[in-house]
Amino acid sequence: MSNISRYATVESSHVADDVTIGPFTYIGPEVVIASGCRIDENVVIAGKTTLERDCHVFPRAQIGHPTFFDGCNICIIGQANRIREHVTILPGKDSPTEIAHDCLIMGATSIGASAKVGSHVVLANSTTIGNGAIIEDYVRSSAFPIVDDNVRVGAYSFMNGYAHISSDAPPYAMLEGDPFGVRGVNTHNLSQCGFGSDDIRALKYAYREIYNGKQARPNPDVIARLLGDADTNPLVRQAVEAISAEVSS
Repeated sequence: MSNISRYATVESSHVADDVTIGPFTYIGPEVVIASGCRIDENVVIAGKTTLERDCHVFPRAQIGHPTFFDGCNICIIGQANRIREHVTILPGKDSPTEIAHDCLIMGATSIGASAKVGSHVVLANSTTIGNGAIIEDYVRSSAFPIVDDNVRVGAYSFMNGYAHISSDAPPYAMLEGDPFGVRGVNTHNLSQCGFGSDDIRALKYAYREIYNGKQARPNPDVIARLLGDADTNPLVRQAVEAISAEVSS
């Protein structure tokens, strides 16, 4: 049985029976909320927004609220996401805005129209994700980074506080500065996610060569050598192929 506050406004008929909705929350007529979700007080969920199972939306978050542009107005929020206080998720413009599964979106973060956020992502307070940006799986951030419109941040990378990601960023990397640079491999996150020590060591050696510990742009000679070496670690090869695509785009 649902637990909907008598002070909430729920215009949708697609709310599962066991959903909890707090006072002074607004749920629009085209919103779909699946079983196990909890929506706290003073939340706005509007547009063609779908929340899949077991999501928790904290006070004063806004999801799918209409904006100044005409678009598809679709937001798809996957399973078991935690969307903290004052988060803003804009509805899709050219394509749906999507958050996959098991993410933590922390306070005052903003996710732009048609952005795509992968699974197991943690975005710290006041992260700004631009329109059409892509945040791949297992990305982490500190507070206040900015990802520009239509930029891709590679899987398992970490955005340091106040980093400005102004172009596509590689996977597995520590990203910092404005403009951002690659300052090594995200060793802690890789270890926590079950990567072996040999793979992590190989990535560290490769990134040290590619970025020389300081330069913003990767070294094309090192990229060519690693791609041409049949003995290159498979994980390194995957990372270098992504970096090569970023350089040539």
